[in-house]
Amino acid sequence: MSTQTCSHCGGEVPASKIKCSFCGHILHSPERREELAGEGQVLERGRSRRGVKVVHGSMSSAELSVDTTGARALDVTDQVRAFARGIDENGLVHVFVPHATAGLALMETGAGSEIDLDEVLDRVFPKDDRYRHGHGARGHGRDHLIPVFIQPFLSIPCNEGNLVLGTWQRIVVVDPNEDNNERRIHLSFIPGRR
Repeated sequence: MSTQTCSHCGGEVPASKIKCSFCGHILHSPERREELAGEGQVLERGRSRRGVKVVHGSMSSAELSVDTTGARALDVTDQVRAFARGIDENGLVHVFVPHATAGLALMETGAGSEIDLDEVLDRVFPKDDRYRHGHGARGHGRDHLIPVFIQPFLSIPCNEGNLVLGTWQRIVVVDPNEDNNERRIHLSFIPGRR
């Protein structure tokens, strides 16, 4: 799939996008009127409203789609940072995954913690047939327990468009479910008091 770089936030988005899914910047003019949705939202050619920045009053939001194939802990910090930079205000960035088998966490990545997380998940939630929830791949019932222990949402403070994270904190989607690798992430910006 060919991509283009947003000149406003530097995010990499599919070439078919009209509007950057991270910051909402118009990448190029739509060719047809039907590419425009209500409230000035711009649709991706040939797709639904996914990945479109929406502004309702003082709250901005976006939806991302990520592929978690081969990664139980997928780092999405850069995408969330690009969204916050596009807003450039003080407030909270709320991150939510609307899935019954995925969660969000803050953790250090790149130093072995992802492997440690895999081992802990396998030890605490063995991937076998002990679960009553029985559809899907072997042990899929344990995947439905993940959001009980790893919440499907996070709220991160934002200072003038910069996420306030610790030195080693990264935002990750925790997804042990091998039956569904495409995950949606909803981002919402809640402005601080003026």
